[in-house]
Amino acid sequence: MFDFYLKKCFALLFGIIIFIMIAACSSVNNNSLNTRDLATCLTAHGVKIEYISPLQEAVLYADSAMEMGISGKRVAAYYFNTDLEVQRNRLAKIKENKYVYIMGLKFPAIVYGSYVLVNVNANPQKHKIIAGLKNFYIR
Repeated sequence: MFDFYLKKCFALLFGIIIFIMIAACSSVNNNSLNTRDLATCLTAHGVKIEYISPLQEAVLYADSAMEMGISGKRVAAYYFNTDLEVQRNRLAKIKENKYVYIMGLKFPAIVYGSYVLVNVNANPQKHKIIAGLKNFYIR
């Protein structure tokens, strides 16, 4: 009888471990990284950034933001602190819609972890930016 309960406990424990591993793999952990880290990661993956300047984060109600000059075009990066429920909800809405409104204009948005990138689709280095973004997480 004890052997039966022991097997059940091990099966339950194994199930919990599998669930935790799947949950950990499904979310990108880059919430503790800042926008400067994003620029460094993109540069390391071959994206040529011409300039970086601060950007008004209040436009999207983000925690912080920056603008990068890439191939003569502006790319905006917004950081949402997912430790805060309000920002987590805003980020989820942007991820669901796949666009943002800035000053009444609709822009396609790419969400990766805690970050939203705007104006990437029109950039000649789009594929490099997306490849770099996919490597932007804590290992």
